[in-house]
Amino acid sequence: MYRSPSEVSAIPHGPSLRVEVVDDTRGPLGFVIIDRTVHGVASGGVRLAPDVSVDELAALARSMTFKWAFLGLPLGGAKGGIRADAGLQGVERDALMHAFGQAIAPLVRSRVYLPGIDLGTTLDDLRAIMTGAGQPLPSAQIDGSLCTALTVFESIRQVVRFSGHELAGLTIALEGFGKVGSRLAQLLDQAGARLTALATVDGMVADPGGLDVPLLLRLKEAHGDPLVNHLEGRPRLPAEQLVTQPADVLVPGARPWVIREDNVDRVEARWIVPIANAPITPLAEARLADRQVVVVPDFVANCGGIFSGELLANGFGLDDGRALIEGEFARLLVELLQQAARSGRRLADEARALAWRRHLALDGALKSPASLGERFLHLLKAEGMDGIRTRTAWRIHRIWPKANGAMRSAAAERLADITIGRTRRELRTTGRREAVAMAETGTE
Repeated sequence: MYRSPSEVSAIPHGPSLRVEVVDDTRGPLGFVIIDRTVHGVASGGVRLAPDVSVDELAALARSMTFKWAFLGLPLGGAKGGIRADAGLQGVERDALMHAFGQAIAPLVRSRVYLPGIDLGTTLDDLRAIMTGAGQPLPSAQIDGSLCTALTVFESIRQVVRFSGHELAGLTIALEGFGKVGSRLAQLLDQAGARLTALATVDGMVADPGGLDVPLLLRLKEAHGDPLVNHLEGRPRLPAEQLVTQPADVLVPGARPWVIREDNVDRVEARWIVPIANAPITPLAEARLADRQVVVVPDFVANCGGIFSGELLANGFGLDDGRALIEGEFARLLVELLQQAARSGRRLADEARALAWRRHLALDGALKSPASLGERFLHLLKAEGMDGIRTRTAWRIHRIWPKANGAMRSAAAERLADITIGRTRRELRTTGRREAVAMAETGTE
């Protein structure tokens, strides 16, 4: 039986703010849900779907709170939703996004809510929303889909290795073949894993011997999601059957709660590593844990997308992101797995407790009023000359981001240290504290 960290039961339920978004001429457009803020600011994408609900958005916003905190980024979680057909095109689509932006302008201008891209929306949609809100986006943007695929891939690799296996030869069931899913499929294929089931909104195809990923990529280029209709000799099956396919690793990548009480007992995967947020209901997750199925929480596996924005904001690119994900992110995940194994708790609960502690710390963090000299001495004592080196490189990089070589590498070390590195230190501190408590009480 798994034990939950005490912090998990103490996490407040439900969002702190629900806003129905209404346009004077169009009527109700959707919702904005603020789960929690950090110093009054929250961020999360806007999704577009005809049936998007408040409950769905609340679950997604909570995932965003955990995700920002897990990466050590000072933002709370939020989510926007527009109730409309995702296939809407042209002038009407742009006008809808602009109207939604106008309606939420007070939230955006006060920085209570910072919108982003989500399921069903694009960068062009976000530009129209922000223009409507009177806060146009900067022209430079970074493709977060590759970073998302990288953190999902690294999560799969590390959780499988921790169980004593390697990716080569393992079977994968993948939901979604958009920018993230297709890139993840390439990474897994290059690592020797076999994609044995693939679902899109148009249906599912399966092959125990492994689907041809390069062929799938060509079909996606030609047909989009209907690619599943163009695989000769493989019948198209209902997409909802994907989660019960025989596979070692299941990768949910679409709407929330695809693994529920009515299908969880038919899930055959040993590891579940999601692209999508909130893919499993709480009761289903508990039943998976009882069966020793390892679930990597959504905000851990798919956090690369929001980390890509931090890279861009600080003058780094995708190559820097790959190095940080394969380095500091992978080490954090391994330490999280080790802590869960020591405590006897499920990985998802361990990660939520860690993220909530980081959220509280970020929201309570204040700049030190100490003098420059006092701060320097404190830094020297706490981090030594290596800390001085990376901080100096960081400051120079912020002024001259085109610097390369050792200066750029040291600045990237600093970025890793002030984000993921601080989360790793919190995890180690908690682990030591628990170990001492257990030794004092004689418990194991």
